Amino acid sequence: MTVDSFTAGRALLAFVDAHRDVTFLVSGGGSACVEVPLPPFTERDVAAANARLIASGRPIAEINAERRTMSAIKGGRLRERVRGRSVTLVYSDVSTGALADVASGPTIVRADEGILIADNSTLVRAAAEAIGRRAVVMDEQLDCDVDVAAAMLARRARELEPGQILVCGGEATVVVRGDGRGGRCSELAVRFAMRCEYEALFGASDGVDGNSGVAGIHVPRRSAAGGEPGWTLALERSDSYSIAAQVGEPIMIAATGNNLRDLFLVARDQARD
Repeated sequence: MTVDSFTAGRALLAFVDAHRDVTFLVSGGGSACVEVPLPPFTERDVAAANARLIASGRPIAEINAERRTMSAIKGGRLRERVRGRSVTLVYSDVSTGALADVASGPTIVRADEGILIADNSTLVRAAAEAIGRRAVVMDEQLDCDVDVAAAMLARRARELEPGQILVCGGEATVVVRGDGRGGRCSELAVRFAMRCEYEALFGASDGVDGNSGVAGIHVPRRSAAGGEPGWTLALERSDSYSIAAQVGEPIMIAATGNNLRDLFLVARDQARD
């Protein structure tokens, strides 16, 4: 959250106050893009709290609950300023059905108050359709700790038939413990490679994986899992990218400007298994 976030927040409030009927387009990332502190909180208070929360590893619902207490925009407060009618169209980067958590719910308090345009399930279904009959869709989104997510994916990978590709999504939580370089997908790739030798891809739909500078990691099939002694130390310093770039191939794309959470693909090699 930067000075620009607060400048944009003030401009947003001025726009809404100047119009009677408003159509809102809400997408993931809005929590950081626009903000106005709720007195007695200051911009410094809100920025410090946001930095602490996003590094905490807490679920997004808990993070947003605290954000709302400090915001003049979040938690439906933006909609309260509308003098006439309003409608909200949502591009969701949160768990299915939790529309009030997108951008911390500036115009939505209940899920039925918004109209969903696309979410992580949309992304997973599109990927499965592109893959075709080999796709095995995992409906459950991975909203858990990154190490738990890696273990779950490794277990599901071993259940695949030769030639099948597991398709799933979500957003694993990561506690930032150091000043290293990495992100959710980079760390998930490393932790998966420590447990499983199958080929996999872990990618952020917005093209931004933390501070890694990449969109995700493609992990080729390896002869054995387990990892090296330095891997654990790197993870403890939140330096997952340094290992992920050795184990796999960084995925470089421009930022997409849209966020439907992360996409995970795991393949069982038909020829070699």
